[in-house]
Amino acid sequence: MAVLAMAFAIPSGAAVSSKKVPGVTDKQITIVALVADLDGLRSQGIALPEKLTTDNLLLRWQGYADAYGKINGRRVVIEPAVWNPIDATTFDEACTQATLDNEPFVVVNGNGYRQSAVGCITVDNDTPFFFGESIYPELTEASGNNLVSLGLSADVNAATTAAIAKQAELIDPAAKIAILSSNEPGIKAAGDALEAELTSSDFDVVEVVEVNTLQADSTAINRESAAAVETLRAAGADTVMLLIPFTASVGFYEEAARSNAGFDVFIVDAASSLCTQFGASRTPAAVAGVPCITTWDGRAVPTADGVEEDSEFEAECREQFDEFSEQQSQPGVPAGDIEAGGVTYTEDFPPAECTIMSLLLPAIEKAGKNVTWDKVYKNLLKVKKGTAAYMSNGEGGFGKTKPFYANQVHVVTLKIANKDTPQDANGTFNGCPAPVNCWVPTLVDGEEWFPVVTK
Repeated sequence: MAVLAMAFAIPSGAAVSSKKVPGVTDKQITIVALVADLDGLRSQGIALPEKLTTDNLLLRWQGYADAYGKINGRRVVIEPAVWNPIDATTFDEACTQATLDNEPFVVVNGNGYRQSAVGCITVDNDTPFFFGESIYPELTEASGNNLVSLGLSADVNAATTAAIAKQAELIDPAAKIAILSSNEPGIKAAGDALEAELTSSDFDVVEVVEVNTLQADSTAINRESAAAVETLRAAGADTVMLLIPFTASVGFYEEAARSNAGFDVFIVDAASSLCTQFGASRTPAAVAGVPCITTWDGRAVPTADGVEEDSEFEAECREQFDEFSEQQSQPGVPAGDIEAGGVTYTEDFPPAECTIMSLLLPAIEKAGKNVTWDKVYKNLLKVKKGTAAYMSNGEGGFGKTKPFYANQVHVVTLKIANKDTPQDANGTFNGCPAPVNCWVPTLVDGEEWFPVVTK
């Protein structure tokens, strides 16, 4: 049996109910995938690699659905809803498209969709959502059983970060700490929780700055993050815990370097794609050596002497992706391929999409012919220990009060690599699996992974 079907033993279904369930017919189950409108960006004159298309993002979801096969006689059909990554006003439009226009059984997203727009789906339009990124308690409570995620809850992220910072002595106990946060609800929740957790752990938090990342102008956002440097210096900070996304933090890093601020910077992974393979490929060189506490993983190893091998689950994800995408994927290569030295390095399989579908599809099948989201949700929460790709030490689990899947984190640091970086004798590029920036795990007291702190 394929790995995607391993999570449950599937019982025979019951008779079909006469009550209409959104997105479900006798022959089809409709799932909406929220994907970035890359074709729209290209039409605006933004240069993107040839493979970065809206259809290819959609193929990731449909390919894994087709690899799983029909569910109790119904084919799973993926419909797209899109947003413009450089226009913050389009997230609400994507919500309408995902819910009212399609009326799906469930909405899915691997990464990139704003946390601030999740409630439009789960609360305002009462539609189930399996989210690939982080959540926060207020959203979880308002969404009820309409929301599950791969990423950590903001309060758990904060408690875990504070615990590791203290126990592993990552931060000097005498440090003057500042937090660079955001007014985006999920990041703000993580920042507020982090301030409380650090304070209760006897750290001195001297300043919190929230950048307006909800505005559409990325130049204005980076002006704000740059201006924050002087505010943090004036507060006497020597250590900065940074939670904002890489698209907003360039200004901060540039101004910190220009002004010789001398901050020790630690990244707390509360923003979209921040410490992932894709995020590393877009992160500026100024971040080199900066540690990040995250549940996400790549193929780099702490000793920088090779590339980590796939687990059984990851190998299945890769095999299926290579088959439906008609290519041979390579570990550590972000979407869109990498060209270096006349060699094409082919994009890696999408770990979030594979992990989500490996959990969602069996849960739907176990619900039987008379499928409802309530049944699916209960089936998901019964997965106490399952497999995961490129995250949480390869495993995860839900619980009655734990609607997020990740259960382990590690510390990673950014290594810089590009098309001019030579391949070393160990087959890596400055420790990276491909000639592009990557996050390399760091051993802390001889250990790589640490359990999350829940209360």
